[in-house]
Amino acid sequence: MDKVKLAIVGCGAISNLNVPGYLEHSKCEIVALCDPVPERATSKAKEWGINPDIFTEYGDILSNKNIDAIELLTPTYLHAEQIISGLEAGKHISCQKPLATSMKEAAEIRGIVQKSNHIFRVTENFLYYPPILKAKQLIDSGEIGSPSLVRIRTIRGGIDKVRVPVESDTYAWRRDPKLNPGGMLYDDGWHKYATAISWVGNIEKVTSIVTHNDDYIDNTPSAAVMKVRDKDCLVTMDYSSAREMPIRTKYYPADEFFEIVGPKGTIWVTRCTGEFLDMAPVILIKGDHTITYDVPSDWIHSFKGAAASFIDSIIDEKTPDMDIDFSTRVLEVALSVYESSESEKTIYTNALS
Repeated sequence: MDKVKLAIVGCGAISNLNVPGYLEHSKCEIVALCDPVPERATSKAKEWGINPDIFTEYGDILSNKNIDAIELLTPTYLHAEQIISGLEAGKHISCQKPLATSMKEAAEIRGIVQKSNHIFRVTENFLYYPPILKAKQLIDSGEIGSPSLVRIRTIRGGIDKVRVPVESDTYAWRRDPKLNPGGMLYDDGWHKYATAISWVGNIEKVTSIVTHNDDYIDNTPSAAVMKVRDKDCLVTMDYSSAREMPIRTKYYPADEFFEIVGPKGTIWVTRCTGEFLDMAPVILIKGDHTITYDVPSDWIHSFKGAAASFIDSIIDEKTPDMDIDFSTRVLEVALSVYESSESEKTIYTNALS
């Protein structure tokens, strides 16, 4: 295959971040947009300077033989059905995280993926964020020795301070517990679980305290401690909010700080969604000296890297990074965080163990 003919399904807010990487890729052509609001798709086509076919029904995408691959930017409760029908229709599928709403859905998806000869992956932009990639390179090269702790801190600002244009229905389904199994520790937390697993390995058990507020998606303050399988290594995550504090960002009002500790040193990743600190994006602390790495740190690079990875995996016929096994493990961690808090017990992960 010389060029991938791609359909974007879902032209809401997140498409503003996911699509630019596909537009820039020389071996990708966006041939179709699908959205239940046709004016939204038409507006995006004009904004992106393309002339794709416009659809309102997913079934019309599946039956279109001119389409090789699909990027699903749809609500999570639709993912399982859309992934399965897409693969069965012979399309390569990339699906916006989280993978699904339950482990049962994940198992159903996995069964179809294993029988398909088409590419499937979950779109996870954090794994392509240059500072996070640099940190992984430093870990893998042994700069700090075998990590014993990964610490991930997230501060959330007010929703009214979002910089990316957001559709009126963006948060509606997310606030419905019948459609969405959790708040930010499930949705945004997915990014952090995936990052930690990519750095230090799979999670064996989870202990957490999750706060439930009047706003269903606001789980602040919350914290979780996770044990890495077969390693003397912990992952700690905490979420807090500062609704009245300005957070410097071009995107969403959130700021992350990552720390990886090993016997020979410490690595800091000082930003991601936001740009809170006036520091280098990546800092290696060796005790008697410090090395800074000024790698590209605009969050949009992570989305462009994710898009390129999907197209390249199709062209090169190779397994993508966020495959069904990786994604299933991340989903189990996300759901276990809530289960641990609700049961006041440590939850042991079992998926694919």
